[in-house]
Amino acid sequence: MKQKKKIIHFLWGVPVFIICLVIGSTVAYAAMMVREEKANLFQIGNLQTKVEEVFTEPVTMLPNKPVEKKVTIANIGTVNQFVRVMLHPEIRLESNSSIQLLPSKIGEEILLDLNNIDWKLGEDGYYYYLKALRTGESNRTENLFTQVKLKNELGKKYHGATFSFLIKVEAINCAKFAYRDVWWQGVTPNSGELKVIDSQLAKQID
Repeated sequence: MKQKKKIIHFLWGVPVFIICLVIGSTVAYAAMMVREEKANLFQIGNLQTKVEEVFTEPVTMLPNKPVEKKVTIANIGTVNQFVRVMLHPEIRLESNSSIQLLPSKIGEEILLDLNNIDWKLGEDGYYYYLKALRTGESNRTENLFTQVKLKNELGKKYHGATFSFLIKVEAINCAKFAYRDVWWQGVTPNSGELKVIDSQLAKQID
């Protein structure tokens, strides 16, 4: 008779133990959830650039007559950054409600006194600034170029055409190899001008 009572007490104690485990697991899970949902507050760096230039737009441009146009890039944000620039010159001729785009390639129809010391042209068509553009007082690049002119031997079809010049700038922070991930899809160049550019930028990552 005594043996049966012991068995009954033992069996009754099993569900209680299981309930305790369930409650304990629930409490532990809830505590974990609270810790995981705790917000981490921090300030995000501000990545901003600005094209700055010294330029007085002329009424007309004559072939082989240079026009002053000093172009630099300024870091107006709060983080160090690498920059690259794409130049888009365009010469268009409008007549009889039609528009004709004329050849306007840099180095051929368009002549610039490019700074090849602080800047380098990559195979992708971008001009890369070879230094990290820091925040603070020295937050501007060296001039990419200081003047622009049209080639002297342009044909008569260029007479009366309109010349425009778009400067597109891209910036990326100086975190370790972020420029490779964003600009080159994570690929490390192993030849050409991009390899030279990469070797310069890699020395200046934060």
